[in-house]
Amino acid sequence: MPTPASPDTNQFRCNACGRYFTEAPELAAHEVECRTAKVATEEGRRELEREDSHPHQPNDHESTWDQFKHGTRTLQ
Repeated sequence: MPTPASPDTNQFRCNACGRYFTEAPELAAHEVECRTAKVATEEGRRELEREDSHPHQPNDHESTWDQFKHGTRTLQ
């Protein structure tokens, strides 16, 4: 089982690839290209839609503390 990250790290998760980020600007810069690549296929679009609608915990399912601050995209 992975070791939990230090406090205040990995609070942001890219829903397209699952990569963790410590700061929102890092995620925002990464997310533009990553999400574009993900939606290039029908399967990728479905997977991204599912991930966007599912809340994740810090360090994913291994913690029950605060939920991730999802990417810069807001759900409609």
